[in-house]
Amino acid sequence: MTCLQKLSIIPRVTQRCCCMLGPYRELYSSSKTQTVHHKLPTAHLVRYNSNPSQGFIPPMPALVLGTGGLIPFVAPPLFMLYTEQFCSNLEFSHLAYSATIISFLGGVRWGLTLAAGSREQPNWRNLSYSVIPSLLGWSGLLLEAPLGYVPISIGLLTTCLIDVAWAGYPAWHKILRIFLTIGAGASIVLLVKLKLDHNKSLGVEESLSKHKSNAEKGVALIKEKLPLPKKDNSKDE
Repeated sequence: MTCLQKLSIIPRVTQRCCCMLGPYRELYSSSKTQTVHHKLPTAHLVRYNSNPSQGFIPPMPALVLGTGGLIPFVAPPLFMLYTEQFCSNLEFSHLAYSATIISFLGGVRWGLTLAAGSREQPNWRNLSYSVIPSLLGWSGLLLEAPLGYVPISIGLLTTCLIDVAWAGYPAWHKILRIFLTIGAGASIVLLVKLKLDHNKSLGVEESLSKHKSNAEKGVALIKEKLPLPKKDNSKDE
């Protein structure tokens, strides 16, 4: 067999080998694709676990927005301290914002329990805790300052202790939560101090008399609108 004849055999042998290895090649490519798909979730978990925001350092958006949320807390008392004048409108804005914040803190727990894949279940314990801060904020607005700061202060302190003690939140959230609660509590203390300098009684007596008068008016209005029972004159005869 000449060299040219030998070289002519090579393409036919190569083609036959490729036909024989075709199924194995498809099997290898499919297994490689499956391996890549199996590795994707693992890589995602590695990126998630290696994220520094899952540790003790808060993510930058949470840190900036959380710290910025202290501005409506500290601005009213600092403004009154700078002008040396007590302003009732700024006091109400501070009280209203405090009530809004504790309602938001309860909503954070509600959202945590309803998130897909969350370990915290939407049970009575979690969801009841989620709505209690809103009720405290609402009662604080009804009582008005200075009495309204009693349920709001209780709500801020209690929710902070519960959020730190209960599971479900990352470590950075608990640290940021303590920092923000200290800032909000300090603003309330400063505002009460300014109120005390303005009015030695803090306006508690005026507030109580106002609520008492409103309650008496409400009872009188209810008695006026409700039908009174008619007297039976037949018994007198």
